[in-house]
Amino acid sequence: MGIEKTVSELAEILGVSRQAMNNRVKALPEEFVEKNEKGVTVVNRAGLVKLEEIYKTTIFEDEPVSEEVKQRELMEILVDEKNAEILRLYDQLKAKDKQLAEKDEQLRVKDVQISEKDKQLDQQQQLTLKAMADKETLKLELDQAKAEVESTQNKGFFARLFGK
Repeated sequence: MGIEKTVSELAEILGVSRQAMNNRVKALPEEFVEKNEKGVTVVNRAGLVKLEEIYKTTIFEDEPVSEEVKQRELMEILVDEKNAEILRLYDQLKAKDKQLAEKDEQLRVKDVQISEKDKQLDQQQQLTLKAMADKETLKLELDQAKAEVESTQNKGFFARLFGK
């Protein structure tokens, strides 16, 4: 456990009333306030630093802190920062995964649409080919009919009448 101060101790150090300090401590975020083994509300080291910023004074200047404690607290702060960064990156990764899943679904839909368009294009080409073949057949029939008409026009009246 790091350095902790009760509301009464803080009020005495900062020269404010206990009630004013109690109101200030209640306004602090939960991560700065704890209960000690006796169930008394105490402000942890991070909360004390915050109060120092608010009151523009030093709270635990006279209390020596060993180098080991400083290193441990520094490591805890760094670990907390890194964990927060990991969580932030993990949330970004989940958001990217969601975006990729949406893109995959969009691509799947586009593939289905392209397949449908390919099928329609194939059907259109088959219909065009059939229409072209029918046109050729009709043109041949028309040419044949024209040839027959021309051949009958060149025959005399009696040849046409008797079919010779």
